Amino acid sequence: MKKQYMFRAGFQLRWLNNAGFEIILPEGAHVLVDPWLDEAIVYPFPLEEIERADYVLLTHTHFDHADSIGRLQRRFPKAAIFVGDLSADALCMEQELNVERLFRVRNGEKYQFDEVKIEAIGARHTESTTGNYWNKGYCIREDGSRSPANWYGSLEMLNYRITASDGSRIVVWGGMVTEEQIYRMKEYRDNDIALMHVSPKQDFEMFSRLVDAIQPKVVIPHHYDIWDTLFQKNPGMLEGIPIPLDKLNADAVLGMIKSGIERDCKSTEFFIPEHHRWYRFGWSVAEVG
Repeated sequence: MKKQYMFRAGFQLRWLNNAGFEIILPEGAHVLVDPWLDEAIVYPFPLEEIERADYVLLTHTHFDHADSIGRLQRRFPKAAIFVGDLSADALCMEQELNVERLFRVRNGEKYQFDEVKIEAIGARHTESTTGNYWNKGYCIREDGSRSPANWYGSLEMLNYRITASDGSRIVVWGGMVTEEQIYRMKEYRDNDIALMHVSPKQDFEMFSRLVDAIQPKVVIPHHYDIWDTLFQKNPGMLEGIPIPLDKLNADAVLGMIKSGIERDCKSTEFFIPEHHRWYRFGWSVAEVG
């Protein structure tokens, strides 16, 4: 008698740039995370090549995570856009968004649809050496004007867990590695993929503890492709970083993070994708007689 097994159909995923990802769920819906498309200063991606957008998840409203959202909504007016509750007003005004397609999200909320469940998880943006204030910092544009959306981008941040109809789970994590985040993420463990922001400002030992809390099968790092641009534009960001300057590059930092995960998280793989290339994740099952 042959045995029958439940198995996951899996999903497709590609890294666009920075913190931007596109995910195709088993039933065909497309989820975009922090899409930064033609506007991107690293690995720009044409909006016209995005074929579908059903759900758009914004972790926060800094320019390198949300500047494409207005154009994206005009191309896909029915897309459900998730953004932090405090940040929503400023983003809608700056990007001229249709507020009726917006979900104003708060920590701990769960949104269930036929093909996906989306859970919002409280986060903290990484801290800069100069800080971010209403009258100085990220929110002041080069021409001296103020961007409230960029200010709210530091004030409010969310992570997400995406659960597909077949049970596949993807965690979208970014921000500050803290004890609070480690204990918070233990409530969202046992995942297939974790898309995780890496930074030389993070404590790598604590990062391994965070990965162990999330318990993903695969960690995919992101946000490191913009380092050169950010550091050249804002050299003050390097102050206080406990890494020698000759080690302050993507290869060295990724290597240290990978070593920590291999040492402390034996069941987790560290996978670095190419930009704009599709990958498929899922289970294959052999028939047993």
